[in-house]
Amino acid sequence: MFVRRAVRFILYSIMAVVYAFVLGSLLLFHGPFPAVRQYVIDSLETTMHGYLLEPLALDTLPEKVIQSAKPHLRDIQQASTHVVRENFLHSKTTAVRIETYHGSTYTADIMFIPDPTRVRVGVTKYIGKFGMTLSEMLNYYHAIGGINGGAFQDVQHWRGTGGSPQGITIMDGKVITDQQSSNQTVIALTNEGQLITGPYTLSQLQKLHVTQALTFGPTLVQNGQGMIKNGNGGWGYAPRTVIGQKSDGTLIFIVTDGRGIHGPNDIGASLLQMQNLMLRLGAVTAANLDGGSSSTMMYNGKLVNQPTDVLGEREVATAFLIFPAGN
Repeated sequence: MFVRRAVRFILYSIMAVVYAFVLGSLLLFHGPFPAVRQYVIDSLETTMHGYLLEPLALDTLPEKVIQSAKPHLRDIQQASTHVVRENFLHSKTTAVRIETYHGSTYTADIMFIPDPTRVRVGVTKYIGKFGMTLSEMLNYYHAIGGINGGAFQDVQHWRGTGGSPQGITIMDGKVITDQQSSNQTVIALTNEGQLITGPYTLSQLQKLHVTQALTFGPTLVQNGQGMIKNGNGGWGYAPRTVIGQKSDGTLIFIVTDGRGIHGPNDIGASLLQMQNLMLRLGAVTAANLDGGSSSTMMYNGKLVNQPTDVLGEREVATAFLIFPAGN
């Protein structure tokens, strides 16, 4: 009798979960909540997990909606690959500074790194298998701070394992991945500490003496001008990670909250808001990095922001890491 009741309870529980999922999916994607529906779609696109949209919507959305949410690493408007070379090898100031900025829909943690040559790309040591959290990368590479980096593919589908970087990845001059595409945005640092961003090929990066690079995008600021001319950038509102550089070489890391983690007013930032904040801070170059639950900032062994992933820090494939002065 007990076994029969237990089996019945389990079956009823499974049926209830399935019913709730189906009902929730239909209400979300076909109910009277267009703003919420678009927010979910934008969030999936922002975090490069648009492939989840089809199963979440029970294969009921038009194909054009499914395709629009799939990963896109292209620039909002085509960034130039012509740059004026700068040399920031002789930066005198080394102190890292952190500030907080409150926007209308988000709160941002902003880190200023006066010496850009202290920043390098970190890559998961388990490449091809799974990623590492930012804190694990800091410990592994003996770095003192950093932010999450670029695009990655889940080796174990849907599980966010972050094992395989997408696009072009260069660490300390060594090419880690070389998946070239004509419209993918590469965010890179030259051997002289200059931040460049645009649809570069590997040969172009090598001619510019790039030693650190990863892929995401889009480019937000180039030559001191904002790249978003219409709308808000097209990816809705979400937690963001952004990198930029001022004319004196200072690198700017920005990570925002979102998804209501600090209250209903903190839904996240649009790409336009990140562009405008970078311009306000004096950035002459800036680009968007992987956002959503990947967005993480650390300094001196402590989390600066609160990641939105329910498990805390998310495993990622790459990061921009800050090393001690003189290293």
